[in-house]
Amino acid sequence: MSESGVSFLSPVYNKASHLETVLGQIRRQTGDYPRQYVFVDDGSTDDSLAMLRDITAGWDNVVIESQENRGSAGATNRCIALADQPFIKFVDADDLICDHATETLLHALQGSEACLAFGRQQQYGNLSELDLAKPLGTPATTLLTDGLRMAMKNSLFNPTQFLARTAAVKQVGGCDERIVHSQEYSLTLRLARHWPMLEVDTTLAFIPHESKDRLSTNEARQLQRVTRALANFLRDYPDTPAALRRFACRRAAGRAWKYARRRQHASIFSSTFLRYAASLSPFLHADAGFIDACCAAFDTAAHSAPATG
Repeated sequence: MSESGVSFLSPVYNKASHLETVLGQIRRQTGDYPRQYVFVDDGSTDDSLAMLRDITAGWDNVVIESQENRGSAGATNRCIALADQPFIKFVDADDLICDHATETLLHALQGSEACLAFGRQQQYGNLSELDLAKPLGTPATTLLTDGLRMAMKNSLFNPTQFLARTAAVKQVGGCDERIVHSQEYSLTLRLARHWPMLEVDTTLAFIPHESKDRLSTNEARQLQRVTRALANFLRDYPDTPAALRRFACRRAAGRAWKYARRRQHASIFSSTFLRYAASLSPFLHADAGFIDACCAAFDTAAHSAPATG
């Protein structure tokens, strides 16, 4: 097997309206390396599965599977299990990658000790706005040796923005399927625990500004998923250094307080603020249970105050 081969992985759920352009950009990736194409249809109820089969007819080394709906984490993990090349390029089924995206990330990662390389993303409204064939040159790179702390602070990228070493992704067990969606965040935490990451200073992923099917457009649910993933990470890895555990708790509590104040008009007498204040103490018992409690701030069913900004 080539040392530079890439498995393109795309979990698909009801993305029929996007597939022609998404698959077209996967097919147009530049570079001289072996390729595998893996698509897992996660129980779509539209024409996604038929379109996958029709569009990829005649492609070499294509794997298409269909399964009952398990959510994006489960579908992504199935894609990972089917990957047979040394590198994985994830592509969300409603995102676009520019023609040179994979080649650029591959060149950067091959000369690095990092487990993955990621570039920037940009939202777009109309395809006519994009120049997907634009050369990317040789962008600057930054090795992130404190990637775990950075990932605990903020989600660094979506799946379409990065390319990873297949062996590393499989070694950490892929995504946390207890978090049904936002699959890349748990995977990022798991990878950053072991290896540095490489940031590539160029825009190579393009995200539709409006997509009615996109799960990440629900702010409360997205924040709650990320927070639960962080709690699960601390639960799964009790050997995480104490300083990082405290930082994770402060970050989760701060995120919850900021959201509750902005969206629910919470006061400094609320449990959310008191939890945030407690997170600032150097004597905090920093554990997964503390972060679990922070998730209550994002329970939209329990709060009816209108959004104000």
